[in-house]
Amino acid sequence: MTAAIRVALILTLLHLGCSAPEDRAADRESTVIVSYWGGDEVLNPVHDMEAKFLVFLSLMTVDQRGNLQSRLARSWEHSPDYREWTFHLRTDVRWHDGAPVTAHDIAFTIDLMRSSSDTDYNAFELVTVQDDSTVTIRPRTSRIFQSDMVFYPKHLLEGLDPGRLVEWEFWKQPVGNGPYRFVRLEPETMMEFEANPDFFLGRPRIDRVILRFSLDDGITELLGGQVDADRVPPAILPTIANDPRFRIYHLISAIGSQAVYWKSDHAILGDPVVRRALTHAIDRRALHHVLNYPDDLPIFDALHTPDQYRRRELLEPLLYDPTHARALLSSSGWQDTDGDEIRDRDGQPLRFTALVENVANSGTVSGATFVQSELRKIGVQMELRPLDRSVVLERFRAGDFEAVFLSFRFWEAPVLQNRYHLGEPEPLGYRNPRVVELLDQATRNWIPEEDDRIYSELAEIFRRDVPVTILYPYARFTVAHRRLRGLSSPYWGGDPTAHMDELWLEDGR
Repeated sequence: MTAAIRVALILTLLHLGCSAPEDRAADRESTVIVSYWGGDEVLNPVHDMEAKFLVFLSLMTVDQRGNLQSRLARSWEHSPDYREWTFHLRTDVRWHDGAPVTAHDIAFTIDLMRSSSDTDYNAFELVTVQDDSTVTIRPRTSRIFQSDMVFYPKHLLEGLDPGRLVEWEFWKQPVGNGPYRFVRLEPETMMEFEANPDFFLGRPRIDRVILRFSLDDGITELLGGQVDADRVPPAILPTIANDPRFRIYHLISAIGSQAVYWKSDHAILGDPVVRRALTHAIDRRALHHVLNYPDDLPIFDALHTPDQYRRRELLEPLLYDPTHARALLSSSGWQDTDGDEIRDRDGQPLRFTALVENVANSGTVSGATFVQSELRKIGVQMELRPLDRSVVLERFRAGDFEAVFLSFRFWEAPVLQNRYHLGEPEPLGYRNPRVVELLDQATRNWIPEEDDRIYSELAEIFRRDVPVTILYPYARFTVAHRRLRGLSSPYWGGDPTAHMDELWLEDGR
């Protein structure tokens, strides 16, 4: 530990009054305990967990409607071409050791993340300090989501080796600028924080927050009353859905989904009419119920921007209509000519194999099994072949599949180009020069309104050609005791530590 960090920690402890152990015992009535899987490294930027927002501030955050709102930055503007952003910082924010937060901390953090081999962070190409409260940032991509990144104290960290960032003791004894101050760490057991009385928005209403590190899913401690909130897998939800002590919240991904890819140059699946029929045959609302997803989860088939998703400006999906699915297959010559309940054409059965990750208790496996059952109802036999994830990915990248269940990001042109080669022959076998052209435009574009236009055209093409059927967006579920108030779905329904200073406690235990 450097002398600067040691002095800062001593000053922080003095400011806390050097509380005796018995005084630090959590008053349960004013403490929130969150089951957390991060362990001692929970604040290390390499792991990038929401708990960082307890201690450190971002330039912006999101409100309950998904809109960006001020945090460390009091205001901001961008150049007409959106290539440069200037942030004007609040001047009343201080580090927990009393030092002021300045634009130099912003520039230092960005340079630190870029220079450390541990973070592989390359979102910004230039950062310039204009004065102590003004910084200009030039991002490398057209969209920067300023609510994700938090910032660290230059005066405490500038002498440390960025190459050993992951090993810094600072992450286990942090001096931050956020709503909660570090109190203590019990290795592999818990980390405790207390409300910052000098927080610029006022002292948080919840006095203490404890992250209790859990080796399992934490549900036992939740049901037993030892913790107030826990992130749980969807499979757990039915066991607590009717328990009056708890409320369930969800956070829906604006860019990630689970999907089934169809090999577009396959003898059967190369016909877009067949791919549309398969999509019409899947009752995705029922699939969401099978996976314990919320009833208001949007169904969509197309690419779109996060802003279009937030505004629900989504193209009307291919609706569940098995009758129409059967008609489409019949129109393409697929009939059950031999009475075995599997359609055929020219002696070839409508049969193919789909790869799926072999993960126990996985929503992927459950979803694939459900889709298999749905397709069977219209005379399509889809065999499932479970494989290790590494094998599934290897075969996908090689184009060695007929269908495959995998994640799909429905936004960000460089990902769609480099990961999926969308519109190009490999690995999907989906050739569409216009898609390639539009994605190239999106990669070079920086204007949000133009992005919306580009993705709207892509959406029309995607729904028509259906190289991928999007089954459901990814969701995270948090179960919280009813005494913890202020959480809401879908934007504040994830980790409660992300917005803890906005939450409060009410009697209900």
